[in-house]
Formats: sequence, structure tokens, C-alpha cells
Amino acid sequence: MLGFSQTPRQRAYLLAMANILENVPGDQEEPKLIVRKAPHAAVWSVWAVLEGTPSEEIFEGSSEEEASNWINTGGQAWLKERRRKRNA
Repeated sequence: MLGFSQTPRQRAYLLAMANILENVPGDQEEPKLIVRKAPHAAVWSVWAVLEGTPSEEIFEGSSEEEASNWINTGGQAWLKERRRKRNA
């Protein structure tokens, strides 16, 4: 799909995630990808944060390291795909 291997859970998140960049003006900056720990479970999530737009959870991992590493692989692919769709 995006050129990297995905678990079924990751694939589900990619398919279900909202596209926060669709309604963002072309001159607005890229979203920032940040890691947050869920307060109720041992789950770390990657969130796309863009000023003036609701934050979106785009990945969920079982460790902080897994979520952080995803930013460098799947997160970059996610940003690239969103840019491609926005510029189409």
C-alpha cells in the first residue's frame, strides 16, 4: 500500500484514519508527528498535530520505541501520501 510492511492493526489504522490534510490550505506547514502514551493502558500512539486542525491518531504501538520508530518509516510514508493526495 504505502511501500512498507504493515501488521493488520497498522493497516486498519491507515485505512480508517481521517485525512487531516485534505482541508488544509496548500501553503500551511506539515503536521507534526508526536508520540503520546495512553493514560489508561500500556499503549503509545503517534498523533498528527497541525495548528487549527483536530489532532488525529495515525498509529498505535505497544512501546514508546515502536511508536517513535514508526515516525521514521510509516510516518514519513504517511506524510508523503498525504502530500501526494493534497497536491493531486
